[in-house]
Amino acid sequence: MSLVVALVIAGFFPALTLYAWQAQAGEYTEQEAMDMAVHFLRNGPTFKFDGIPESISVRGAFRARTPIPTWSVVIEFECRHAGYGDRTGLVLAQVVTPHEIAVIVEEGRVIRAVVDEVWDELNQREVAHTELLPPEFAKDLAIEYILKSHSELGTVPLPEVWAFEILTPEGLVGASTQQFVGDGWTVNVSFPVVMRPVYTISVRYSGDNSFTWEGTVDQSGNIEETSISIAPTSIEPEILFPEDARDIAIAYLIEHKEELKDLQAPASWKVKELTPPGLVGYYSQQFTGGGWTVNVSNPVVWKPAYTVEIEYVGEVSFLWEGTVDQSGNVTEISYTK
Repeated sequence: MSLVVALVIAGFFPALTLYAWQAQAGEYTEQEAMDMAVHFLRNGPTFKFDGIPESISVRGAFRARTPIPTWSVVIEFECRHAGYGDRTGLVLAQVVTPHEIAVIVEEGRVIRAVVDEVWDELNQREVAHTELLPPEFAKDLAIEYILKSHSELGTVPLPEVWAFEILTPEGLVGASTQQFVGDGWTVNVSFPVVMRPVYTISVRYSGDNSFTWEGTVDQSGNIEETSISIAPTSIEPEILFPEDARDIAIAYLIEHKEELKDLQAPASWKVKELTPPGLVGYYSQQFTGGGWTVNVSNPVVWKPAYTVEIEYVGEVSFLWEGTVDQSGNVTEISYTK
């Protein structure tokens, strides 16, 4: 991952320094990154020419896990005419034009800014075809493809902000996996650490009209769907997902173990994928929080039975293993205090 980030930064390091700010010492926060990105947009030639101030909307910010705090900020905005940059003297169509800009901020400096994936706002030129399509863009392209290609999903809301985490196991080189989570969505983006990788995307949505999807996105934005599985809405009951199996198993323990009756599950969980790279046909996730560590594993089939392993470290420490089927039935395999 460090190699990929280094290549991106080396390839897109700005020739212009007009928009560089120096951040104060310490961690560079998400809010500071968003403020910097909006400031850059407002003072850039495209928006400064005919941008509509009230149209600016920060859509999200993604934190890159690098030694130097780096954020990718996505902003939507509108201009009163078509085109990019300073269009003084050009004949322009007078039509309100929506845009989206992706700004990469590194400790108070804008190191890359691309409008509509075609215009380099930092260097005022068209984007070179050799530039890298970032993982978060591959995620967005895959989701856009899914929602446009599968009308049977109906209206599926998208998160306003995604939580971001690197899932690459420590010490693993040559491959990386990033996870984006928000409002029922879990999107894993895996790729080899090469200059122009093809991204393998797995999408899981657990809200209404739940589904799972797998496919690939190449550097030209071409998408190939590998599989999709949509939960029936009327013929069969809603599918239980790993999160449901986790909660059912914990509720079972608290109800059936007298010594655990005062325990409570955490309000939020940190999620990590445990599936080894290259392993197909099996899926494993880990949930941690408040002294709990819950591993949920299952074969990749429709309506699977889940194997649940729970470890709790606290006033009452224990290990538990069991299964949860799609009807919510729990079978205990072992319990050790």
